[in-house]
Amino acid sequence: MEGIQKQNVSVSSYAEHLYLFFTLNLWLCVTSVVMVVATALALSEPVRAVGGGLILPSLLVYAVYVEDRRRISEADRINAPRRTHLIEKYDLLLGLTAIGALIGYELMLVVFVLEAGTIGLEYVLLGQVPLIVLALYATAKRYATFDSLVVATAWSLSIVLSVLVATAQPISRASVIVFCLWFLIAFAGVESRNIDDIPGDTALGKRTLAGYLGRKNTRILVVGLKGFATGLFWYRFGPTVGALVVAHLLLLWFFRRITPSESGSQ
Repeated sequence: MEGIQKQNVSVSSYAEHLYLFFTLNLWLCVTSVVMVVATALALSEPVRAVGGGLILPSLLVYAVYVEDRRRISEADRINAPRRTHLIEKYDLLLGLTAIGALIGYELMLVVFVLEAGTIGLEYVLLGQVPLIVLALYATAKRYATFDSLVVATAWSLSIVLSVLVATAQPISRASVIVFCLWFLIAFAGVESRNIDDIPGDTALGKRTLAGYLGRKNTRILVVGLKGFATGLFWYRFGPTVGALVVAHLLLLWFFRRITPSESGSQ
């Protein structure tokens, strides 16, 4: 009987951890690798030249998303009560792993810059922008579109910066174009997720762009921005890069589709 109970606890813990992996959006750690590969090819760098830069954004994404979710708001309790309960249950473990990921990110960033020798410490400072975004995100979400703007900036910067520091490339026209295109895709992604948060945000007086536009118009905006950016990726950087961007978007769709709902259904 005791063995059966231990097995049930183990299965339950695994299910909870898997649930957190999805609902904390930690699958973005996986999709960020595809974004780095696409960026490297767009900047005419072989993937092998990026090396550890492939996982640099993943470490940052993990740290930022876990810490953001650990800052539980009243909207979280309305929109995602089950996720909120599990975050409170595993708060210590989540906090420790986030610290570990952040330390790994900072160390890799500094090592890349020091080893390159041709780029300055300003790249390390640029790498802190996403962390500043985390600190300001609660305030940013009070204003429609501002939250999406700062998150999109953090995402696109972290992806492009990872390739630049890993390959010791200076900022170029191509890297700025790639930044802008990822910005459009990331902005659309944030507003897409804001659609699900409309009830809680509205109840608490937090109006996002999705809240102003409504579900239908927001979906049109999301599809339009992603389609436009993907088309430009394809036109400017070729079919291989374009196909990788499409693969990234399909992965986003797939993971969101299989992410459990609050009721536990898929």
